[in-house]
Amino acid sequence: MSRAGNVTLTAAGGLLAIRRELATTPGRLRLAAGLSVLGAIVFGIVAVHAAGMRQQAVQDVRRTEKLLVSAVDLSTNLSDAHATAAGSFLAGGPEPAATRQLYEQKVRAATAAVARLSGVIGTSSSAALQMLRITQKLPVYTRLIEAARTNYRLGYPVGAAYLREASRAMRDEHDAMLPAARELYRIEARSLTESYETGASRASVLTVVLSAGALLALLVTTQIYLARRMHRIINPRVLLATALLLGLLGWTVVAFTKQSSALEEARRSGSDPIELLTTARIVAARAAADESITLSARGGGGGAKTLAGIDVGFALIVKPIAGLLAAVAASTGRPADDVLAAYRRYRAAHERVVTQERIGQFSAAVNLAVGPGSQARPSSKDAARELNSVLDKEVAVARRHFAAAASSAGTLLDGLPTGIVVLSALCALLAWSGVRQRVEEYR
Repeated sequence: MSRAGNVTLTAAGGLLAIRRELATTPGRLRLAAGLSVLGAIVFGIVAVHAAGMRQQAVQDVRRTEKLLVSAVDLSTNLSDAHATAAGSFLAGGPEPAATRQLYEQKVRAATAAVARLSGVIGTSSSAALQMLRITQKLPVYTRLIEAARTNYRLGYPVGAAYLREASRAMRDEHDAMLPAARELYRIEARSLTESYETGASRASVLTVVLSAGALLALLVTTQIYLARRMHRIINPRVLLATALLLGLLGWTVVAFTKQSSALEEARRSGSDPIELLTTARIVAARAAADESITLSARGGGGGAKTLAGIDVGFALIVKPIAGLLAAVAASTGRPADDVLAAYRRYRAAHERVVTQERIGQFSAAVNLAVGPGSQARPSSKDAARELNSVLDKEVAVARRHFAAAASSAGTLLDGLPTGIVVLSALCALLAWSGVRQRVEEYR
């Protein structure tokens, strides 16, 4: 007989032996024991993978939020540096030391944010391209500001041209720092959203429940079969295995559900308000810089002949702030009254500047823009700083909420993977030993 024939006969004999074995009660019990062990192993693997994936998602949320905060710091410090530099040229005479120090502080803070981001962003990602643009443009920008400062100090009108050129290096939509910083922020925000979705995935809960359901059905079927064949109501070990499975499933589902809720809280009261508030802050800084640049140029700022000419653009820039603040209040459940009041004072201060410039009172407009002002009628510069200050306070509150909720989300999963491994192994051992105990009775 050929080798192929021998193999066929051997396989047929094996199948016949299996059928004979399964035709007996001990054979069926051995199969049930093996399937129970296999089901417990599969459930353990599925549950551990789901728990590990969610733990990793929480870690990614924390890591990405730090990158997002650094991207926010970069954008806000660049915006603040530019607004400070533009405003410093309006006062006339020597530049105030405090203003110069504030500008240098903002530039150093932006440089530090670049260094932090460069240390964690890969060299081949689209985020790395944005970092490269910022790294290349920042020295160019600071040189242009220094040239503008020198020419203003010497009384040369070309200083306004240098300031406009610096503004292009900062804000030109094609190849400048602020658009690159905004794109970097969007990249990290998308990554954060993906981490949130992974951490709150319903698919992972469903797979755990389905695998547990399959194992539970097997254990219940085995228990019923044993009760009928052995004329005993229960098998203590199989029953205990079933109870362990139900307890482990309950622990896992509750932990996953609470972790999802904690992540949702981190998003609702943390990262979402941070995004909205920092967007409002950047918009306000841009508007303040536009006002200063136009006044510094005495017309011709960004192509406009007068400040009144760009006021339509100013209104379009700051218009989203009210909506952003309303969204923050809706997201957090806390009214943003202080921020809204500061925003209205800022708009009113700007309107006073525009009114004076429109009627030809340029000196009065400059004084209203950068002068000392009063508590009731602050200068535009002081009103902008107040708005930035209250926005910073709200951002700090949102960051604390995020940190607390994200920490809670991670803590809820502590010990769960280890518990799954230990309890699913114990479940398999109890099911196997309970069935084997009945098999031994046939010897």
